[in-house]
Amino acid sequence: MSIEDPIESAAAVQGVTVPIPSGAFQLRAFAGAAGIIMGSGLVSNVFNYLYHFTLSRRLGPDAYGTLTTILAIAAIVAVIGASISVVAMQETARMWAAQPHGRITSFVRRVGLAALGVSAITAAAIVSVSVPLARYLHIVQPGLWIVFALYVAVSIFSGFIRGAAQGAHRFGLYAGSIVSESIVKLVCGVVFVGLGYAVFGAVGALLVGAGVGLLVALLPVIVGPTAHAPRQRDYLSLGGEALKVLYVTVATTGLLFVDMVFAKHHLSGIAAGYYGAAGTIARTIPYAAGFVALVLMPKAAAAQHVDRRALRRLLLMAFGLVLAVITMGLVAVLAWPHVLLHVAYGRAFEAAAPIVRLYGIDGALLALGMLATNYLIATREYGIGAYLLGALVIEAIVMAFLGSTPVRLLATAIAVNAALVPVFAWFLWRSLREAPQAASPLVAEARP
Repeated sequence: MSIEDPIESAAAVQGVTVPIPSGAFQLRAFAGAAGIIMGSGLVSNVFNYLYHFTLSRRLGPDAYGTLTTILAIAAIVAVIGASISVVAMQETARMWAAQPHGRITSFVRRVGLAALGVSAITAAAIVSVSVPLARYLHIVQPGLWIVFALYVAVSIFSGFIRGAAQGAHRFGLYAGSIVSESIVKLVCGVVFVGLGYAVFGAVGALLVGAGVGLLVALLPVIVGPTAHAPRQRDYLSLGGEALKVLYVTVATTGLLFVDMVFAKHHLSGIAAGYYGAAGTIARTIPYAAGFVALVLMPKAAAAQHVDRRALRRLLLMAFGLVLAVITMGLVAVLAWPHVLLHVAYGRAFEAAAPIVRLYGIDGALLALGMLATNYLIATREYGIGAYLLGALVIEAIVMAFLGSTPVRLLATAIAVNAALVPVFAWFLWRSLREAPQAASPLVAEARP
């Protein structure tokens, strides 16, 4: 019996007509979406790393350490945008699976204003806390913090739009947005830093790139046919859902970047630059896992409303891809760290080779954890958040008191992330064995 039969039978009992669901697992569709996302991710990453590699040579280790710290803070704060993005993806994936797809446009127009408000509030908060934070991190340029706050605001709203595009399975639109942002960021970064604006120019380039990426995704998502939903969902409840996602995402992103904050505080300017360069190379491993998750999350969110068996197949395929990526990444960072640093940053950064090796091990563990966490978020399994938050607190305390060297910082991170692996395994097993399939959502969507 096909996977559509139980849904159609349930609909017949209630006297409604339900379209064939869009969320059933199809290998060809998954492969096509993965090709678009991972291909665009590869292109985007090439330009992102060219941004780092080019500007690091122009800025030098000290100024580049400041830039990587700013980027680490941006990534931590961006959990707000990531949470909004995930909720948008969950909702539009549900609408995509249920049909008609015109409801997605109505959703984006209505909820987008709230997302814009969150972006503005976050920017204002960054400006407010910049005074004490600037002294702790030795970054005392007020203009730099203002441009950084604007960049974060644009990124948060862009995350909402991209999340809606993901859930709607408009992967080409998502790809165009991230690629255009990375290209503009690189070009503007080279120009602004070349004009003598240093770190201020590098952060300004981030702002311009984010703005272009937002425009690429925004118009196609908000302009289009709309469809009236027979049964209106309480969109105020999305705020509560976003807080649950935020709770998990804060801890995940903190584990990925918290060491950068303590490195900037404990280490000298040049040593922090070496550490930042090593982290930029090693984080290619979890970033690659993130591109697999971009396909896994909307597919899993939609499949949850169709067939639990599809989730198992999606998860096995996704982890197979990520394990292959981890293997290749570890071979590269363990065998050729000097080559990677020389090609990427030049001879001035080759002293960071021992750090790259340790960071690669941490990056591999983070890649596994990120994929597992993204899957659990997509399927609304938020219990992992307590364990992630506890791990982050422990890691931050140890780094604050004992993280006076790069080796101590990374040994702490490796120990904490390794301890989380069995926790992830248990949650994944529970999500596939015990969590019930969503209760007839397609029938509920069609019910008058």
